[in-house]
Amino acid sequence: MSEGREHFIAGKRFLREDNLDRALKAFDKAWKEDKENPEYMSYYGMVRAMRAGEIGLGLEFCTRAVKKEFFRAEFYLNLGKVYMAAGNKKGAIKVFKKGLRYDAANEEMNSLLIQLGFRNRPVIPMLDRSNPLNKFLGILFRRTIPGLLGKRKNR
Repeated sequence: MSEGREHFIAGKRFLREDNLDRALKAFDKAWKEDKENPEYMSYYGMVRAMRAGEIGLGLEFCTRAVKKEFFRAEFYLNLGKVYMAAGNKKGAIKVFKKGLRYDAANEEMNSLLIQLGFRNRPVIPMLDRSNPLNKFLGILFRRTIPGLLGKRKNR
């Protein structure tokens, strides 16, 4: 295993332990080993934004990683976290929704969307969200046919 990969794995461990200082140092070393690796770029950019407050750099790195490997949901997760650190709720929601196209079961992205207050459109858009019919159908679809409405929108 390369030295960069070892630093990267250590960085992810520090991130899980919520030790952003050590994660930043580890991701920095990994990124310096291979500056074109989108995985290193994404995590390094995200932690730089979250820990060091370097939002511009975080956005640049995370966006470059997404462009290199658009199918990696974890890159959208990291980019969304940068938007959250910047206070851009709309941007974060948009990015998380894109990421869920590639990994609809991503628990962290789904919980962050809920935390941000994201809600699906009402089942019957011409009726108010609080209309009893919309409430009933929304609960029915969510419980009996999970994901039916959300999948239709993404296709």
